[in-house]
Amino acid sequence: MQRVLFVIPPQAHLLDLAGPAQMLATVPEMGIAPLPLVYVGAARETPSFQGVGLGPLQPLPGQLRTGDVVIVVGSKQHPDSQEQSANAQIVRWLREVATPALPEIRLASVCTGAFFLGAAGLLDGRSCTTHHSHLTRLQRLCPTARVLAERMLVEDGPLLTSAGVSAGIDLALHLLAQQFGAGIAIRIARDNLVPFRRLEKDPALDAQLQYRNHQHALIHQVQDFLADQPAFDQPYDDLARRFAVSYRHLARLFQQACGVPLKQYHQQLRLGLARQLLRDSRWPVERVAERCGFASPQAFRAAWRQVEPLSPTAWRTAERLVGAVTIPSLPGANRIMSK
Repeated sequence: MQRVLFVIPPQAHLLDLAGPAQMLATVPEMGIAPLPLVYVGAARETPSFQGVGLGPLQPLPGQLRTGDVVIVVGSKQHPDSQEQSANAQIVRWLREVATPALPEIRLASVCTGAFFLGAAGLLDGRSCTTHHSHLTRLQRLCPTARVLAERMLVEDGPLLTSAGVSAGIDLALHLLAQQFGAGIAIRIARDNLVPFRRLEKDPALDAQLQYRNHQHALIHQVQDFLADQPAFDQPYDDLARRFAVSYRHLARLFQQACGVPLKQYHQQLRLGLARQLLRDSRWPVERVAERCGFASPQAFRAAWRQVEPLSPTAWRTAERLVGAVTIPSLPGANRIMSK
């Protein structure tokens, strides 16, 4: 992700733009990495639906760079009606400039921004979503697309579409987790006081991103430690002493903040690391169990059976057969695998 371009149509919704822009702008603000944000449109100035003028905008570029992320902001006007020449220009730019740049770039949309992708033919044969009140309309515009309901985010190859308005924040956090790792996404979400959200039919969040929607600083520190060292296999009393509390007190605070027991959370992190090692390495199950901190291969298999219907070996085979989508790597996983 070298830079992010926000494509802003007339009558854009402010939160569609401001939500993801705030998340992404926090990256350089916190000194994590440079991340230029570029605001482009068919006109130098354009009105938002809420009445605030947006500009000056840069022109739609004649070419895109490898690693660019393009986010099309939702608006009250939709390009399928072709009522505005500015909308038609954006659709033409998506078709003539953005489409040839795939897959070296990523294309994303917030809310009704999906209609611009659809009008440009980018959703044909792909899975996608949009604001819940516009799902049927998007399906009519893109009859070969798989328009999915009750989804916060839908990722299909280099395209990522999101649901209504505030889902742009979830989209940005998802991109940040993929680019910089779950730990950075957690820091940015905490800094901006926003939760990690998924709808019922969305794929589950990565284990590291779950149970983070609280404001207890000590528990976040414990979670950060375990996320960085999911294979930690010392007594939990030792873990508590690292944070100058008793284990009984720590367990109570953790349950109150996260709604799950500390040991269950740690188990989920270990199993998340196990999935990554099974998918990305050729290690035998016994070595995976050891690296994830399980007392024995039998203990690992017993924990695995509680959450997965397939055995670890069968799961690995199935993942490779279907070419499963890679989830953000766990911090420290490469270090663990290199041992």
